[in-house]
Amino acid sequence: MHNGMIFVLSCVGGILGMTLLGSLGGFFFKRSTSGTTIWEIAKSKFVYIGVAFYLAGAVANILVLKQLPYSVVYPMSAITYVWSMVFSRLILKEKFTRQKLIGIIAILIGAVFFGMDGFAGLVK
Repeated sequence: MHNGMIFVLSCVGGILGMTLLGSLGGFFFKRSTSGTTIWEIAKSKFVYIGVAFYLAGAVANILVLKQLPYSVVYPMSAITYVWSMVFSRLILKEKFTRQKLIGIIAILIGAVFFGMDGFAGLVK
């Protein structure tokens, strides 16, 4: 496999990984909201799990930003919303509407366009 293609695949993997970690952070924050007071929420193990995932996602984001321009990485972080929809539907049993589906499709199309622009010239 060409070095440029390996680079692109590793960057795509990094973007997918950082967005997954960020989404998991938000998911565990949601799980922590079963408490009725801020103190009960703060004592929830889910808060700390969420912080750990957010921190891991931030580290992954920094690693990806070392390789790709900010103007590519930041818009592609919208993929976090796709992961969030998957978790909200499969685990939290939240409603998945046609409007949400259209939004996810728009996000994915946008990510493809940003990725095509960001990786242009790297694979020959």
